[in-house]
Amino acid sequence: NLLTGCVTILDLKFNEINLKSQKSSCEDAFNIIRGSGEIKKIEIENTLADGLDADFSNININNVFIKNTSNDCLDFSYGSYNIINAELNNCGDKGISLGEKSYLNLKKILIDNSNVALAVKDSSFGNVEYFSANKIKNCISVYNKKQEFFGGDVMVNNFKCQNFINELNYDQNSTIKIKNKL
Repeated sequence: NLLTGCVTILDLKFNEINLKSQKSSCEDAFNIIRGSGEIKKIEIENTLADGLDADFSNININNVFIKNTSNDCLDFSYGSYNIINAELNNCGDKGISLGEKSYLNLKKILIDNSNVALAVKDSSFGNVEYFSANKIKNCISVYNKKQEFFGGDVMVNNFKCQNFINELNYDQNSTIKIKNKL
């Protein structure tokens, strides 16, 4: 049925729940489809692929702690996502991947050891209050991937990235605005 999560949550309204996963061997530890509401805390460790994959959802998350994924720690598409605090460590590909007409409002993100800390693509917008990344190949990448969409846009109020190869990557269809570099 094309359900890719060790736990797939379909058409559910969250009411201050907690999610925890360790040692998942599926494409996604958690796959949320058409979810809404509030998640108090997400803890994910040691996943074979993505930590949390959410599609077509409108979710508020208070705290996210993800360690050791082979692919993306957080993968969002076709929705609206609000996160107060995220701590991501050792994401195999992206710390946060935001795509396909999605909106992300993020208060505080700490990312260590990732290929890309934040990727925003395909008509998506990311608004970040505090961004801190360390040991990263690409701090922020914003681009158009699929032809049916445009580029992406990111606004960061407070930005710090250390030990990186490329600080900011974006194409001609995309923008990155940083107010304060720390």
